[in-house]
Amino acid sequence: MRRPALPCALAILLLAAVPAHGFQQAITDAAPLAVDAQPQAVTMYQGRASVTRSATVHLNPGVYDLTFNNLPETVQPLSLQARVEGPVKVLSVDFSQQAVTEATSPELAKLDKQIGAVQKQLRDVADDRDLLESQEAFIERVSIRASTDAGNAGGTDQLDLDAVRKQLTFVSEERERLVKVRRELDDRQAEREKELAVLQERRAATAGASGIARTAVVTVAATESAEARVDLTYLVAGATWEPSYNIRAGLDGGAAQIEYDALLTQRTGEDWDNVRLTLSTAQPTIAANPPILSPWFVDIFHPEEYRMLEGAPAEAPERAAAAKSLTMQNADKDDLGDELAKLSADASVGGAGPSVTFNLPRTVTVKTNSQKQQRTRIASMDTHPRFVHVAQPLLTEAVYLRGDLTNASAYQFLPGRASIFIGQDFVGPTVMDSVAPGGEFKVYFGIDHSVKAHRQLVSKKTETTGLLGGGRRTVYSYRIAIDNGSDSTITLELRDRIPVSRSDQIQVELADVSVPLADDTYYITEEQPQGILKWWLTIPATARGSSPFEILYSVRVNRAKDVEMTPLPE
Repeated sequence: MRRPALPCALAILLLAAVPAHGFQQAITDAAPLAVDAQPQAVTMYQGRASVTRSATVHLNPGVYDLTFNNLPETVQPLSLQARVEGPVKVLSVDFSQQAVTEATSPELAKLDKQIGAVQKQLRDVADDRDLLESQEAFIERVSIRASTDAGNAGGTDQLDLDAVRKQLTFVSEERERLVKVRRELDDRQAEREKELAVLQERRAATAGASGIARTAVVTVAATESAEARVDLTYLVAGATWEPSYNIRAGLDGGAAQIEYDALLTQRTGEDWDNVRLTLSTAQPTIAANPPILSPWFVDIFHPEEYRMLEGAPAEAPERAAAAKSLTMQNADKDDLGDELAKLSADASVGGAGPSVTFNLPRTVTVKTNSQKQQRTRIASMDTHPRFVHVAQPLLTEAVYLRGDLTNASAYQFLPGRASIFIGQDFVGPTVMDSVAPGGEFKVYFGIDHSVKAHRQLVSKKTETTGLLGGGRRTVYSYRIAIDNGSDSTITLELRDRIPVSRSDQIQVELADVSVPLADDTYYITEEQPQGILKWWLTIPATARGSSPFEILYSVRVNRAKDVEMTPLPE
């Protein structure tokens, strides 16, 4: 008995043209036809994948059941859909599964064949190793014989030094050759053993799932003889991808290269050999229906009804209504928060925002149950960063090199891990945020050891102020020295801080600043009120050693004589 068919638009169109009494007969009389179709195109999402198998079949006029066998264990049956090109219509798409034994599993037979081939290669390596050992033993005997003959003939006319040298040279060269052969055999054996372990693991996983054979049956009607291409598409679990970056800056401080990669994880149960791969941040399984918004009613407060319903003393209408409103708001807020959290989680996968799709220009092979993630390149692009040195001498004398970059490509940079390089030297890892085409972002390239920043408290004085000494003032004087040993002029972003008063009885002011602070709008409106000091500086290459670039400034803290403050920084 056939399972209920999954409806599709093409089936509905055909139903309109076929009488009801003839349609069931046509379905019942459908001729079975096995389709040999392997995955041809894959769209990887973050958490699952859409797989398309394609095949071309020759059909005469009639109705056919096209069977696609060996669907993976992770297939989601409700996602099955079929498309046919040519004078052919899709009537239905069914999914079935039935118990099978290992002996009848074509996937296990294929794996057994591959395992047998690898085991034969390992036996060949063992035979070559036996031959190598016999050659090594022969060379050892030749070496001993040459040494013995030379020793016996030593001091006599029978000693032929040239012959001895030739023998020793031959022995040395053969030993070197045999060592090389042994290393090659070791490498071959290690590779084959690793390949065998992977195949045996896949076989064990397949054998565990081989008790069930999963099949899709696409029923089609051909109105005339034709070659028809059939595409079967389905979702599978156990697949995901994530972005990864390598950012390489040149040693000369010129261009930087961004390598935009994808790390693929595949645990679906089927191999993807030479498939057209698309990477997407879309979510194909978001609920089709939106959440339901319930009505919220208000009514006149009746104390008697309230006592009967709540079993509590009557309260003032305003107070009771307020309590009831608060309870309703909290309840609705909880429910709404849960729904919003779900929607937010679906809509902001990885913080990527709107979905982004990358169609790779080449075919890719991704094996299932691989031991590690597979890396594939999305794009590689050059950019011209503005290099800025960043110093915070309050925290460290080290000065960091930062690149201010622009995404000048047509690619959306998604949040992901990045590895930073200067030349061929690895600097360290960092994290990339989402960057739209044309967007700006910053990347730190580690410490520039040729530049130092030192902050020093030059003096601290406390004195009385006001009439009859009614107040106190503490003055801190600071010196910041920048030592540029890079042999070139650099741009430096220097940051420091001063105390911020939270009381109108304490006044803190910055005074005697030898170099003007930054004047960009963001700094003035957002950072300066928080006590952050920022300078944009141009440091010449001559500012070094006993003649560094200097900044002087003072901080004055005024308060009444009887005001006790929290501790001030030293």
